[in-house]
Amino acid sequence: MGALSGAPVRPADHRPRLRHRPLRAADLAECIALLPPYLGIDDDGRERLALWWSRMVDAPGMLSGVIEDTALPAGQRIQGWGVSIIVPPLLRQRLQLDHAPRSHLARSAYSALLADEVAMLDDREVGRLNARGELVLLILHFALRHFDLGNPYTLKVIASANDSFRAFHDGYQWQAMYYENLASAAPIALQSGFNAAQFADEGELASRPPDQRPALFVLTRAQALAQMPGTTARNCFEWQAPRFRFSAAQRKLLCNALFDEHDDALMALLDVSVHGLKKHWRAIYERIEAVEPDFFGEGSAGDDGKRGPEKRRQVLAYVRQRPEELRPWLSA
Repeated sequence: MGALSGAPVRPADHRPRLRHRPLRAADLAECIALLPPYLGIDDDGRERLALWWSRMVDAPGMLSGVIEDTALPAGQRIQGWGVSIIVPPLLRQRLQLDHAPRSHLARSAYSALLADEVAMLDDREVGRLNARGELVLLILHFALRHFDLGNPYTLKVIASANDSFRAFHDGYQWQAMYYENLASAAPIALQSGFNAAQFADEGELASRPPDQRPALFVLTRAQALAQMPGTTARNCFEWQAPRFRFSAAQRKLLCNALFDEHDDALMALLDVSVHGLKKHWRAIYERIEAVEPDFFGEGSAGDDGKRGPEKRRQVLAYVRQRPEELRPWLSA
């Protein structure tokens, strides 16, 4: 679990305004400082990683969100940063995830990705694996600015992080999730629904100091569905096939609109004009109506300039409850 040493925890009278949202390229300078020390990344490695991350922010195989406190000044707002990857089959094999994984999974994954020895999955590849039920997740790291489980502020950030995990990981047909962190993070991992597991080199790790000893947590589909619903990780294994099969651009628009992004931000994210943004929304409405003509109710046809905001509200309310519509899916 990463933390910034020497940084003061918020005073008791601080009133946080926490929210989670997708990572943006502008966040990287602040986020890179949160990288956990156990990853063993030096200053040169951080620069290389920041450059690589600037290209990966929107990669379909990368799931990354931040928890920010908007009550704090700019540059101090990000309190947590989570990074997951949908593991490419080649990397899954190299890390021996299905058999006997060795420690430092995140370090090994970053090494392979930075060296271009393994390519991130594209939208079609993620969609194909999703439809087959063969998606494997590796949480590379979840880092907090402050790690003090006895501090109320830290607990508020962790609560927001659980909401964030669901927002970014719900709606996929997961086969398994792997999470490596320090043993000190076990209370968070176990309460979130993961099971403690063993590395193949567990014996070699026993002599290391606790702040340098990684621990492994795992949850498979069979384990998750054998549990009652409730925990964050377990609930991410609930899944149904999407109905509307939106395009990649449409899904990107919907995903970002869920986080209350205003139209100017949405236009920048999609690199479109006001007219182009309206065209995207219109295509979403038409796609929905082609599959479910009565989705918007009676009297919904006509001028989108008048009815567009209400249609948008209905669509966002729906996909918030049906996150599979936001995920790549490509049938055989």
